[in-house]
Amino acid sequence: MESIKQQYLDFINSYQVQKDLLEKKIRWISSLRLLSFILLVAMVWRAFSTSNAYYWFGFVLVLILFLFLLKFHGRLFSKKSFVERLITINREEINALRGDYSPFAKGEEYEIPYHDFSLDLDVFGKASLFQMVDRTSSRSGSQLLAAWFNTPLLESEQILRRQKAVVELASLIKFRQFFRARGINVNEVKEDFLFIKNWKEQKNLFYPKRIFHILIYLFPLINALSIGLYAFDIIEGKILAAILFLSLLLVGLYTKKINKIHQNLSKRTALLRKYILMLQLVEKQDFSTPLLKEIKSHIHIDGVSASGAIKELSKILSALDTRLNVFAGILMNALFIWDIKQLWRMEKWKTQYAEALELWISSLAQIDALSSLANLSCNNPSWVVPEISTKPYWYFTEARHPLMDKDKCVPNDFRVKETPHIKVITGANMAGKSTYLRTIGSNLLLAMIGSVVNAKTMTFFPIQIVSSLRTTDSLLNNESYFYAEIKRLQMIVQRLKEGERLFVLLDEILKGTNSKDKEEGSKALLKQLIHLQTVGIIATHDLSLGKLSEEFGQWIENQCFEVNIVNDQLSFDYKIRKGIAQNMNASFLLHKMGIVN
Repeated sequence: MESIKQQYLDFINSYQVQKDLLEKKIRWISSLRLLSFILLVAMVWRAFSTSNAYYWFGFVLVLILFLFLLKFHGRLFSKKSFVERLITINREEINALRGDYSPFAKGEEYEIPYHDFSLDLDVFGKASLFQMVDRTSSRSGSQLLAAWFNTPLLESEQILRRQKAVVELASLIKFRQFFRARGINVNEVKEDFLFIKNWKEQKNLFYPKRIFHILIYLFPLINALSIGLYAFDIIEGKILAAILFLSLLLVGLYTKKINKIHQNLSKRTALLRKYILMLQLVEKQDFSTPLLKEIKSHIHIDGVSASGAIKELSKILSALDTRLNVFAGILMNALFIWDIKQLWRMEKWKTQYAEALELWISSLAQIDALSSLANLSCNNPSWVVPEISTKPYWYFTEARHPLMDKDKCVPNDFRVKETPHIKVITGANMAGKSTYLRTIGSNLLLAMIGSVVNAKTMTFFPIQIVSSLRTTDSLLNNESYFYAEIKRLQMIVQRLKEGERLFVLLDEILKGTNSKDKEEGSKALLKQLIHLQTVGIIATHDLSLGKLSEEFGQWIENQCFEVNIVNDQLSFDYKIRKGIAQNMNASFLLHKMGIVN
């Protein structure tokens, strides 16, 4: 971990040197810009005061220099901004190594009500798995990563392909950081993500209608000839004005519709430039793993690179933006029916590339989400790539909860080598039962999205996780806690009856009823789960459930977390053991806190 931290510090120092050098250049260019502007003013003044043509020649040369310095100055500011983002990224990763994930998205918008496991396993929200993992820089990438968490892979081959891609990207730290630095330059909102689909479905105004294809060339030709004829006094100014007015009239007939389209697309110019930069980075990078190669192959179409095609669209949008300047807009439309020509070009582009554009953005999203998993691997060198079993078998050694500090989290093992198999975990309050369930569930989830896991070794068989750890009252639906829990258990049993394989995590089931009813109900449920070939863990305070192992033998395994009282103090070692818990702590705490005598 210290070597990873030092690597980030070295990056920060290197980028800080680059930033200082850029700031020095910016100051020099600022001075040269000011000097060239003064020279421009001087040249104009001397040209008018002396009527010497050489000063106009000098004015043109200095103007070219000024415009060059202006553009170069802008590029330096862009480079400085990029380097500053890289510095921020590395500082955030150093903080993340300490468990501070506050700069990263919580993903609360992706929470699905009544999801199989996301609430119980802290998938979304503050200090969640998503916040720990997410390093996406695009809306589509964030959505895809959330979808992976909500719907983990169940096909071994797909998981293996993703694992290999994550391993490769983990070694490409500069590529990942450059990709993210280019992506976070422009913040995306939901509307940005939807605009491509909406635009693609819009009916074209001009393309491919042949009449407009002719008009965008015919009008400029007629206007140029008219200006030439006017220059040689062959036609009067009124005729020229009438001809140019026809161009404006034609554009005016479509101005309202053009405005609507332009307003929707012009807002995305910066977004398109962001995509260009991200795609260029992917196009230049050589990949060796099958999934990354496949993704990269999708960002070319008919020999045209995705970045090149989107750059063409960006240029069309910039050309259409000319209309935002009233004087330039009138002039260009009068001469070239400019708005119609640019919209015709844009609609032609849409016809050629709109379908591909969705694929290109999807490809970026995959790189984005995979890079997040790769970053998790890079930041946790002690975590492992889990092995995938071809049969129902799960074996974790020294597994820790992914969100807990390694030094404070006690590792535990987990093993299931046949189905059905239920582990009944007993133990006192605060002994570690719930954390153990979440440790196993969270690592299994990470494994099935293709991530590294927080364990020394891990072998797993992909299986759908379903949990009932945090069932709560639903006042909106007029449901009590007990009824909400019963509905949850009903859903689990129903899916098992339909033949679905489930990895079930249950914590203190049937808490909402009396002890005798709870005992009988829990035993009945446990028997049903065994009958339905279930694998999973049930944590409980009810020691009587442990006796079911006598009836079901190898299919039910008793394990426990013990609590010890040493020198009138509670002591927890958080290590899982075989057997049924012998010590409880409720009575001790009641006496200790003076609640009872």
